[in-house]
Amino acid sequence: MNPPFDTQPNLVSSLDIRTKLAVFIQFTLWSFLFNHPVCHLTMGLVVISTSLMMGMSLSRLFSKRLPLLPIFILIIIFTGFTGSDGMVHEENRTILFTAWTKLNLTRGGLMLGVTFLFRLVTMVVLTVIVLDSTALDDFINLFIKLKLPHSLSFIITTAIRFVPELDKKRDLIIMAQRARGIDMNSGGWLRHFKVRISIMIPLIINSIVMADQLTMGLLNRGFGYKNEWTVLSELTLKPKDYVVLVICLISLISGIAIKTQGDWGLI
Repeated sequence: MNPPFDTQPNLVSSLDIRTKLAVFIQFTLWSFLFNHPVCHLTMGLVVISTSLMMGMSLSRLFSKRLPLLPIFILIIIFTGFTGSDGMVHEENRTILFTAWTKLNLTRGGLMLGVTFLFRLVTMVVLTVIVLDSTALDDFINLFIKLKLPHSLSFIITTAIRFVPELDKKRDLIIMAQRARGIDMNSGGWLRHFKVRISIMIPLIINSIVMADQLTMGLLNRGFGYKNEWTVLSELTLKPKDYVVLVICLISLISGIAIKTQGDWGLI
């Protein structure tokens, strides 16, 4: 079974799913060990460079996230005005702007907001890389290794499988609405909201139809008759997996050592 998204063969896709999850966990721990925009910008550039080497484009990574840009900006602004407590470096308490005499925008708060933004970008791109480079069979095999209930494993893998399908359906609905002469870019926020409804209703109906067809197919195939799954392939760690795991372990230990030795990487 192929990965849920179309990818080109590459080093990342040839790694074991446990190795990919170890890398994901390592980046997650690093993101909480350090609380500085430079650290998170570096991690973000590393994962974005990895995705580009996999053959992914920047538009594919970020085009679907552009509607969230106002939320990201609000996160930076809100954190800038409220995130001045607990700063390690005194210069980060410097007030850059004062609103309503008591609401202060600090340098450290602004840096913390940018840090949150870079952290979100890193986690989103990492998630896309893992989904993009992993076959569904590998997810199923991992869930079997973890002794998860079969029903829960099926729900997770089905969601992973049908996310790109629903995204394609959404694009088709948008193209159909534009062919009918609906302008989706002009007008105020209320018109944009009405246009989104004309997309969401057909998408929800398509989702219900797909779920019904999937249910009928599962019943016809006798899904749930046996409380065990047939494994077509076994997960095996290759030499390159061990190399990546050792690098992850060394980098994590180094991060912990750097964190305990001083306040570098903190705001």
